[in-house]
Amino acid sequence: MHLGTLVVIAVLSLITKDRLLMAAAILLVFIVAVDFKPALDTLQKFAFHIGIFFLMVFILLPIATQKISLTNIGGRLVSLEGLCAVAAGIAISFIGGKGIGGLSSQPTIMLGVIVGTLIAVLFLEGLPAGLIIAAGLFGIAQKL
Repeated sequence: MHLGTLVVIAVLSLITKDRLLMAAAILLVFIVAVDFKPALDTLQKFAFHIGIFFLMVFILLPIATQKISLTNIGGRLVSLEGLCAVAAGIAISFIGGKGIGGLSSQPTIMLGVIVGTLIAVLFLEGLPAGLIIAAGLFGIAQKL
């Protein structure tokens, strides 16, 4: 069943031209098809942290390429737009942080946000970062 689901995701990714999702689905189809469980276990253990690492590299690239420097950071951040961007970054990072525990501890939340994220990625030009944010929103809403 899981192999068929991954194939459907790969085909939908091909149709919607989402090459990253297609590559991920095809990689997992191959690993599942050859029944290489150690690879799945390793991916399960480290893929999230590796993804976050590369996201952090992406975030820091404007500093490394000198598109953002210490001299122009202050002037940009004290504007209304800059302060709103800082607030949005804080809020979304906080919400995402609240989602990590919910993803692993509650299978229903995991399934729901995965399906929602796949729909957004495949059909609405969404990004898979929504998975963590969605779980965080759900976790915060549950505590209200």
